[in-house]
Amino acid sequence: DMESCNNLYADNGLENIKNANQQPFYKTDVVFFGDSVPRHRVHLSNAAVDAADGLLCIGTSLAVHSAFRLAKRAIGRGVPVAILNVGETRLEREGLGVGTGNEDGAISKSLVTKVESPIGPTLREVVNILERMEEL
Repeated sequence: DMESCNNLYADNGLENIKNANQQPFYKTDVVFFGDSVPRHRVHLSNAAVDAADGLLCIGTSLAVHSAFRLAKRAIGRGVPVAILNVGETRLEREGLGVGTGNEDGAISKSLVTKVESPIGPTLREVVNILERMEEL
């Protein structure tokens, strides 16, 4: 029943909203494909990129505008972007990160580093390398 559901999820950060028929349902704090990113989260994300020394994009083609916008913002601010992904990204398709970097706004390709490699094995190897470095 709905009351049991309300009690079960009330303290779990799930938003109780109503559908078009005014029937309540729960929505997680996750933005699903096709949903809009809440404005406050856009501002927080922009501030994080603005304060970052670099941006790491793992397992994304950057096809979704919200992710692409953050990478593009980083590049525009001179923040290096590293991408770990298999397959072409939107940055590559749109020619961002492949310019020569000059005063008329072209982007330096040195700002974008792409590693074309499967995520799981690559991250495991990174962890192994860091653990070996820690032992030294």
